[in-house]
Amino acid sequence: MEFESSTKSKEALQTLKDSGSDFEGSLIASTLAHEIRNPLQCIRLQLDLAARGGSVNDALRNIKDHVSRLESVVHKVQKLTEKFVTHLEKVNLKNIVDSALSSLQFWLSASGIETRTHLDWEGSPLCFLDKELVEQVLLNLFMNAIQAMPAGGTLSVYITEEIEHVVIEVSDTGTGIPSDLLTKIGTPFFTTKPDGNGLGIAFCKTIAALHGGSLEVSSARGSGTQITLRILKDSTPVEDIENVQ
Repeated sequence: MEFESSTKSKEALQTLKDSGSDFEGSLIASTLAHEIRNPLQCIRLQLDLAARGGSVNDALRNIKDHVSRLESVVHKVQKLTEKFVTHLEKVNLKNIVDSALSSLQFWLSASGIETRTHLDWEGSPLCFLDKELVEQVLLNLFMNAIQAMPAGGTLSVYITEEIEHVVIEVSDTGTGIPSDLLTKIGTPFFTTKPDGNGLGIAFCKTIAALHGGSLEVSSARGSGTQITLRILKDSTPVEDIENVQ
């Protein structure tokens, strides 16, 4: 099983490399952009809340947690130029989803967005994966959904167990993506946002591939967007993306 899952991870990475994108460059750039931006946004939020009369002690404690995450990101990015190693651990996938949603609660509330989480899993949804990377993917997908619903709406998360994979579907009731642009989503540096950099979905696809999975986007103008993240339940780390043949 270990050999099989490792092979699937390498096959997924090779597919991503064969797509014609600047794989290594977009991987490094997207990791920097998305793993650093989210903690910085959360730190700014905590400072704003404290300035408005919130608990300073709570703000400092939360800021300390996010600084620790930034330190971890810096360490990981330093290693990234040599090899990309996934640090797998046994985690409850529902807890990762809840943590990501909690981190964005301010923006969800401010935008008038309701969240719904659905779990189709016998027992606890336990998986072996890189907790930090998967949570960064979810943060990115959730933030995209929030930005697509400026007038409010519903963000739904479905967690489903398959034989070998876990499937996380993130759907919104936002503006949707025109069909002529849908095939370009995930191409590094292509974006439909005025202030975007086009690396978000590219980053998410890379992390999915590192876990032997994939990420698919379906959408239509005026009908919202659904993103399907599929990863192995028991991933085997791909220790060096440069050695994928």
